[in-house]
Amino acid sequence: MTEKKRNQPEARRVAKEAYPYPGCCLCGQTVGEELAHLDHQASNNDPDNLAWLCNHHHWMYDVGLFSISALKLQRAHWQEAKGKRTNAFMKDAGKKAAATRAANAAARLRSEAARKAVATRRANALKARNEQAAKS
Repeated sequence: MTEKKRNQPEARRVAKEAYPYPGCCLCGQTVGEELAHLDHQASNNDPDNLAWLCNHHHWMYDVGLFSISALKLQRAHWQEAKGKRTNAFMKDAGKKAAATRAANAAARLRSEAARKAVATRRANALKARNEQAAKS
């Protein structure tokens, strides 16, 4: 029985055909993109066994930080999203943070203005009482 050998060009062809949207399926990075064999068998070029990863996430997968099922799920999502990042939680985080800061600053200003107004009214009332006492 002959042992199947690694055929990286064939693996890349199969992966590009099965997963046309480029980029790491975890982060979207296209620089340093690598083809990962999910079962760690370089001769297994079945499309279900392949995933595009950046070199950082490929290393993380190889050391066991991601499960095969998680990568397959993310790979499917990446292709459904047509290679566009869709992290809804962080998409507009900067705008949301700026709006929150502005709202908090406005609330602080209103609070400070209210405290000043109360202090002014008290001072005026005390002054009026002192003037009234001086007249009597």
